[in-house]
Amino acid sequence: MVWEAPAGAEPVELCFEAIDLLGLDQAACSSVLEDLAKQLRPIPPLEFKSFSDCSYLTCKALGVQVRLVSGKADVVFLYNENVEGFSQFRGTLPEGLEWTDESKDVILMLGEPSDKYGGGRFRAVGISYETLGLDIQFKESSWEDQKNPIAFISVFQRLDPSHGLCELCGKRASFRCGLCKNKRYCSSDCQKKDWWRHQKECSGYLEKPSLQCDDLLPRCQQASTLVMHKVILDAMD
Repeated sequence: MVWEAPAGAEPVELCFEAIDLLGLDQAACSSVLEDLAKQLRPIPPLEFKSFSDCSYLTCKALGVQVRLVSGKADVVFLYNENVEGFSQFRGTLPEGLEWTDESKDVILMLGEPSDKYGGGRFRAVGISYETLGLDIQFKESSWEDQKNPIAFISVFQRLDPSHGLCELCGKRASFRCGLCKNKRYCSSDCQKKDWWRHQKECSGYLEKPSLQCDDLLPRCQQASTLVMHKVILDAMD
């Protein structure tokens, strides 16, 4: 059931940053949500459900749900109106997003996502920005729909690009530099685009004088081009 404010009541704007809940225990999360709920009339209840691997703390009237793993909040879900019985979250959305934004607006604002999921006949589509700590779930299931409205937003700890993400675009990395074995990329295209920067710090390149050139600039450029084709992407486990 969706919580409804009394007739004629003005919507309450919440002063709340979802990221502030991450890492808090159940008691601390409950305290924050209870304080927020007190701004609504009548004061809505909190719901708590526990499962074998995680638990959920929910206030549908606030449009907020918190997932706890090992007793700590690891994801905060912010809901749009009438999605799974939630009222619309009335606080500030992350990264300047608005509930009126559609899928095309999100891509224009945040760029290409690091991951995509869903789609098909029955499952709504969603996109992930792991370096921003955001998953955005849309309402419809077609990737062709550029006017797909936002259903809910998941907020989690941002991932550092050095932790399994492409150095250049932030997508999931499946390869690494064949010389230093350190820098990670999603494709050979991203590695080649990044080589002009990476060659200045690539230990595998710097430790092999035969790959370098300290003569005239045109020869250096040519040498770098040759090396770029020699730098083979290693498949990661």
